[in-house]
Amino acid sequence: MATSTITITIPELKSIQKELEMLEIEIMRLKALLVSTAELSGKELRAAHKRMASGHWISLNDLLGSTLSIN
Repeated sequence: MATSTITITIPELKSIQKELEMLEIEIMRLKALLVSTAELSGKELRAAHKRMASGHWISLNDLLGSTLSIN
C-alpha cells in the first residue's frame, strides 16, 4: 500500500485551524437554536444540569424526549 505525504505551511495550518473553530462555533449555535425551541420542565433542566456537572454528556434525543436519567 502506497503512502503519501502532504506538507502545509504554518499560515495554512493556522487558516485550517481558524476554519475548524468557526465550524465548531456554528455547530454550537445551531445546537443552541434547536434546544432553545424545546420546552423543558424545571425538573428536567435540573436533571440535565446535574448530569452535565457530573461529567456526563446529554444527547439531543434525551433532551427533546425528556428521557433524562442520572447515572
